[in-house]
Amino acid sequence: MPAWMVGIDTGGTFTDLIACDRDTGALKVAKVSSVPADPSSAVLNALVDLFGQGVKPAEVAFLVHGTTVATNAILEGKGVKTGLLITAGFRAVYEARGWAQPDPAQLLDPFYVKPPLLVPQRLTAEIPERVDHEGKVLVPLDEAAVRAAVRRLKTQGVAACAVCYLFSFRNPAHEERTAEIIAEEAPEWRVSLSSRILPVIREYPRLSTTVIDGYVGPTMERYLTRLDTRLREAGVKTPQVFLMQSNGGLMRITVGAKFPNQTLLSGPAAGVVAGLGLSHTLGRQNLVTLDMGGTSTDISVISEGRTEETTDGRVAGQDIGTPMLSVRTLGAGGGTIAYIGKDGLLKVGPASAGAEPGPACYGRGGELPTVTDANLMLGALGGGAVLGGRVKMDVKRAEAAVKTHVAEPLKLNAIDAAAGIIRIVNNNMAIDLRLAFQTRGRDPRKYALVAFGGAGPLHAAELARELLIPEVIVPRFPGITSATGLLQTNVKHVYLQSSVGLLSGFPAVRMNELFAGLAERALADAKEEGFTPKDARLVRQIDMRYLHQGYQLTVDAPDRTMTDADKPALKRAFDDRHKEIYGVSAPDEDAEVVTFRVLAEIEVAKLAHEKIAAGKGDVARAKTAERPLYDSASRGFVTAAIYARDKLGAGDRIAGPAIVEQFDSTTVILAGQSATVDPYGNIVIATGA
Repeated sequence: MPAWMVGIDTGGTFTDLIACDRDTGALKVAKVSSVPADPSSAVLNALVDLFGQGVKPAEVAFLVHGTTVATNAILEGKGVKTGLLITAGFRAVYEARGWAQPDPAQLLDPFYVKPPLLVPQRLTAEIPERVDHEGKVLVPLDEAAVRAAVRRLKTQGVAACAVCYLFSFRNPAHEERTAEIIAEEAPEWRVSLSSRILPVIREYPRLSTTVIDGYVGPTMERYLTRLDTRLREAGVKTPQVFLMQSNGGLMRITVGAKFPNQTLLSGPAAGVVAGLGLSHTLGRQNLVTLDMGGTSTDISVISEGRTEETTDGRVAGQDIGTPMLSVRTLGAGGGTIAYIGKDGLLKVGPASAGAEPGPACYGRGGELPTVTDANLMLGALGGGAVLGGRVKMDVKRAEAAVKTHVAEPLKLNAIDAAAGIIRIVNNNMAIDLRLAFQTRGRDPRKYALVAFGGAGPLHAAELARELLIPEVIVPRFPGITSATGLLQTNVKHVYLQSSVGLLSGFPAVRMNELFAGLAERALADAKEEGFTPKDARLVRQIDMRYLHQGYQLTVDAPDRTMTDADKPALKRAFDDRHKEIYGVSAPDEDAEVVTFRVLAEIEVAKLAHEKIAAGKGDVARAKTAERPLYDSASRGFVTAAIYARDKLGAGDRIAGPAIVEQFDSTTVILAGQSATVDPYGNIVIATGA
């Protein structure tokens, strides 16, 4: 019986599926509209499409899901009402938000409003207790105060509770006892303890992450329970069902509800993993991914075949300290809405028409102009049906929306207004691309831009030319590339424990104890996910910094019992890393150990890139038509040849201006540019930059 690997990525507008037969390498794809009110329905709709292509439910042997449920709960403010218990005297920590400033663009926005707290002060309770930085109890836990706070919060309709006490990462006893009391007083509550969620130094990131976990936890748990039930009802019985995490690894869906904060960048992380897969397959060490879907654009830089990890993530203005892949996200997608701002100027985003009603040209009730409507008017998209006939593009509706809401208020003709929409959304993406390079000290001229998502290949050539990026790579199935990434990674977990001290005086025995405790947790989770201890590969790391620094860098530690003789090598590795990142180091100064890490990774089946058949040297066979395409350089229309991507073979070459159409996306090649199909079916555009 065939054994199919299936990846399903749920986005704000579309839900994408890719399936691969493990034995033959055969591929099947599907793309359906997302269902914001019930994302599990879109997952099942995608599976129904797959089953209609001849795959039987019992043949699904491995399924990975990328979800936006936790993210959307924060974006839309639809998490559960959550209470917060905090050490007496520290209730302002959350409201101060670590004294972080808004993003540069927000600082320039006179109408900027700070995102609301997920837990307002009225749902926050101070609990008398105190543990010092060494874990010693200074003030015993006031259990009566805990009970009184829980009873008060119950009357206020709280359904979950976050607990974050000072220095609980050194001694979790007070938080653990608080959880026991809550279980007695409010057994129906979900309880999130900072000493379990993120046992690391720095109060605010630990607090904010714990609050997020409590806020989205019940929503995520309900969703995963419903999805698991519906999968089984649909005949998908395999126990190999996984979720994509923000760190680019997988975890079993059965344990996903325990760690909802680890899925906040589930979809974007899958796109980065797909970029890493291309990097390894093509032998291209320096890539920047541009994942432009219907709602947002995600950008990540891959340097020397590796992507960066961060513990300073932010989702909808909410800070999260959980380790995740470094991704910049902005509100720029095909469904992003154009409007006249309060200052009388044209704005694009971040609001989106989403899946319902979608762009005006979809004819589903949308009346506001979007990026997709502008692309249709300018010829980048063609009229008629797309997505296998599921969506019919109506250029008259697009023109009416742009004319009514943009052109007439600004006294422009409709084409100039549409061009303005594209110019602004491209500028927004170009700014974030530049920042992605600048913050890492990277030169964009040494990179290739990997463009995917339904809208990415429409804009990539223009963006690359603007940033002097010499090449654009468009994957074989750009519209479902993130779903592809779901099938190109392993089960992966990161375990953290802070313990601060000077490296020179930090007892090696204590280091070994900390690593042993983290490894024990890793192996226990592996067992819960259905694996054996020998399946897990453990990597040990230490976060270090120079004295008086605010942030640390991660270096690898020996995979064995450590002794004092290992410390000089750790210090040299830290000095080298510091010099690589910041250009300077201090070899003669002592370093401070901050956090211990264990990375657990378990190999699972993966999707491999397959080569395609060679072309016949004549692309005329793939040409289907011609149509006018707006050229931003000349501010007029040029004639572009239209090609069917499924008729292109390896080695085929196309001269711009040209448009390549396929089931899941459209690629634009500008005048003066050329494109070649590589052996794996990727379109490689030479931008002329």
